[in-house]
Amino acid sequence: MVVETYKGAGLERIRQVQSSASLSVRYDGDEETDKIVALAGLGPLAGYADRLGLTVGFAGAVPYLGPGVPVVDRGGLLVHSLLMLNVGGDCCTDLSILHAAEGVLGDVGSDTTFRRMVADFTKSPGTTDGVDEAFGEIRTRVWAEHGWSDPGTRVILDIDGTLTPVHSEKEDAKGTYKRGFGFHPVACFADCSGEALAIEHRPGNAGANTITDLVGIVDAGLDALPDTVSGSHRPGAIAAEATNEMLVRSDSAGHTGGFLWEMWDRNVRFCVTGRSNSTLSSVILGFGDNTNWQKALRPRNVDADGDPDVDARAAQVVEVTNYPTIHKWLGLKGRPKDDLDVAYPPGTRVIIRREPLHPGAQQRMFDTNGWRHTIILCDLPGDTAVEIDRLQREHAHVEENIKRLKETGLERFPFQDTARNKVWASMVGWAHTLCRWFQLDLFAGTEFEHAHPKKLRRCLFNTPAVLRTRNRQTWVLWPHQWPWNATLRAAGRRLRTMNTPRPLLA
Repeated sequence: MVVETYKGAGLERIRQVQSSASLSVRYDGDEETDKIVALAGLGPLAGYADRLGLTVGFAGAVPYLGPGVPVVDRGGLLVHSLLMLNVGGDCCTDLSILHAAEGVLGDVGSDTTFRRMVADFTKSPGTTDGVDEAFGEIRTRVWAEHGWSDPGTRVILDIDGTLTPVHSEKEDAKGTYKRGFGFHPVACFADCSGEALAIEHRPGNAGANTITDLVGIVDAGLDALPDTVSGSHRPGAIAAEATNEMLVRSDSAGHTGGFLWEMWDRNVRFCVTGRSNSTLSSVILGFGDNTNWQKALRPRNVDADGDPDVDARAAQVVEVTNYPTIHKWLGLKGRPKDDLDVAYPPGTRVIIRREPLHPGAQQRMFDTNGWRHTIILCDLPGDTAVEIDRLQREHAHVEENIKRLKETGLERFPFQDTARNKVWASMVGWAHTLCRWFQLDLFAGTEFEHAHPKKLRRCLFNTPAVLRTRNRQTWVLWPHQWPWNATLRAAGRRLRTMNTPRPLLA
């Protein structure tokens, strides 16, 4: 059809063509259409999982409790379930979408088989630990290749909780502190890679600062790390034998004396956001502008104009550890430790950050003289106040990681019972970790190195392709007009440089 429109001083004729007007759609398959593969972009991710050894490692960890011999390999089925989560699946039936990519993924099990596998996880309590152990062996190799576990390296763990809404009655779905209804899982991440080390499924009414839950998720994260990194970070371990400095970061949920002491017991450094109170606010009023305030540094890996180091919001930092009775003003409610008659671990430092209120910002109770103050507690002995402030500001990475988890399946728990939902949460963590390693290894230096799952699906995983067989080898031919064709080819070349055999990707 032809549409006339005005442009400038003259009349321009713009021709619009309906793209579907001359198309003939055929629904029956033949030899040619069978060579067309949807979701072929999952091929590199599946090949990467095989090269890591996940399929073989999972096969020995996932049991089969049914009669006879399993038709579908449980290791391959678990890997396919991780691919399903990475491509956007949020329930068991979504596994069926992978059947469209069997040309590059191999035979995919049914959603019924997937449900049976999840049920087998719950019937055999040690299965999740076995998969974690298999994942841990691979993590040891990956960390060694990237240098994350080198002696002397600071290993940073970020812990945080998130609320997951539920719209139907499910076991342990409770009212949340934000007046919602659902679950309140908590997770532990490794800051060096963004991978999820542990995820704990909790009822919706679980507290944000429950000491046992926070300590438990830290212990689970330590258990997931290579033994060379976490071996000396256990209760009663000798601090001098530690080869790496371990640091746990948390928001104000970690500002409890009991949690800080538990970290001290494990030779784990801490850096947490403190809570304001009226007493501390009166102390801050006495500082004034004569206090030795220093310009704050901008968090790393943040794109911004101007000086890449100086914080653009004119934030300032000062250490007040030696201020008289400052620990009393902080209101820490801990417990005496052995013969130490104090409520906080030895070496605790107190940092205060202030930044001017933005125009139109709602003033809070403890904002004073147009400034908003933040308290940081840590026990890092060698870092300056501005370095500690920057380090704690980078705890915001955990929000990005949680967002990735929710885009990978944590936004919805599909089962009615808690046991199977816990298995689902573990699978989400494994899928997220696999994807993060995949991005860092095959897309380093590209726009996809730190891309979110939604972008990966739109640009990479959803890419269709055509299969061609040449000289008894199967090639995957990406569409030439696809904008990220070169990126997929580069990923295939990097995948071919890995040590074990792999199918060719062109």
